[in-house]
Amino acid sequence: RAPRVKDTMAASIATAAAVSVRAAGPAPRRSSARKQSSVSVSVPCSGSSSSSSSRGSVSGFRLGGGVAGGSRRGQQVACAAVDLRKIIERLCLAEDLSEQETEEALDALLDADPTQIAAFLVLMRAKGETASEMAGMARAMRARMVQVSAGDDVLDIVGTGGDDAGTVNISTGSCILAAAAGARVAKHGSRSVSSLCGSADVLEALGVAVELGPVGVAQCVKDVGMGFMYAPRYHPAMKAVAPVRKSLKVRTAFNLLGPMLNPAGSKYALVGVYTRDIQPLMADSLMKLGMKKALVVCSTVGNLSLDELTPCGPADVVEVTPAGTKAYTFYPKDVGIPECTMEDLRGGDAALNARMLMDALGGEMGPVADCLILNAGVAMAAAAQAKDVAEGIAICKEAHRSGKAGDTLREWIALSQRLYAQETAA
Repeated sequence: RAPRVKDTMAASIATAAAVSVRAAGPAPRRSSARKQSSVSVSVPCSGSSSSSSSRGSVSGFRLGGGVAGGSRRGQQVACAAVDLRKIIERLCLAEDLSEQETEEALDALLDADPTQIAAFLVLMRAKGETASEMAGMARAMRARMVQVSAGDDVLDIVGTGGDDAGTVNISTGSCILAAAAGARVAKHGSRSVSSLCGSADVLEALGVAVELGPVGVAQCVKDVGMGFMYAPRYHPAMKAVAPVRKSLKVRTAFNLLGPMLNPAGSKYALVGVYTRDIQPLMADSLMKLGMKKALVVCSTVGNLSLDELTPCGPADVVEVTPAGTKAYTFYPKDVGIPECTMEDLRGGDAALNARMLMDALGGEMGPVADCLILNAGVAMAAAAQAKDVAEGIAICKEAHRSGKAGDTLREWIALSQRLYAQETAA
């Protein structure tokens, strides 16, 4: 976590953030069953019976409360009146919040003034977020998301982004290869924010129906082993935060929340982060959220840190299980992956990256294919689909060599388009 700051500095940062957001103009109007207030908001805790009913539905699907490890179902938690002014004052003093306090505060802020959202996020950043605070924010967002029922054993390979490396979409391609190798993959992603091409961008260029709804995604996972959940569709509450993040132009907790917000409630994950400094925070947050197993990785290539595994160099790994965390260094060459350079993995726009992934998944040998095999193989081991990394890589090599990866991609494209056509026609 970041060093603590003096309360006067934190207050001035928050004031500047509020002015920035206010100058950007009003946020889009949002309707809510809860009364909105600039100071105190009455918030149903995520376990209460009123929580899910107050949030309505999207396309006929209930929001909130249904993800294992997400909101605490079955608990009759009394509704709390959240004094947002007091929360902001505590953050000005660099005081940590509990997990429940953070969950309730963010839940209230999603229906409050955008200047308060800005102050909350910037003050959290200034003092340094804790794992309890990150888990609380994740639970608040999970309580409002559209859920996907794809089973308890789904895997996600995901990165925080922000490494500015300009590589091809490695995690996206690795997900498809892992699905071809036998895993059940539910990938959560969006369009580009800091890079030329996000996961939704490249999948759309490949022909996948990226805005498919929850029933269709679950069907894709069942039939071909691969589904994609487009973040804006599954997290409508993000609309309250998006204009604030855009105005702030600095990294906040929301840059780390993405891997914690999988709408299918994935309990297995390979999570890449853009710097080793945040590995412990990400790992501890995932553990609090009940992951069965996750590997939090950050690769080092010269002075560059990447949010994924690459054949270019070693990676720092933090392994997360319910029993705790374990840190170690992983060398791809130790499992037979030949070394390459960053230039070998360099991507571009959606069209270029789609061609590179289509070639690699279609059986083409080379650094991109090696990188996909590396990430997919490690993820297979993390998801208990292989006894160890060596076996996971061997399974993925065979799925690549046999052409099954390309077949899986083509089948997924066709199925997603057919299901999306049925969904939009209904």
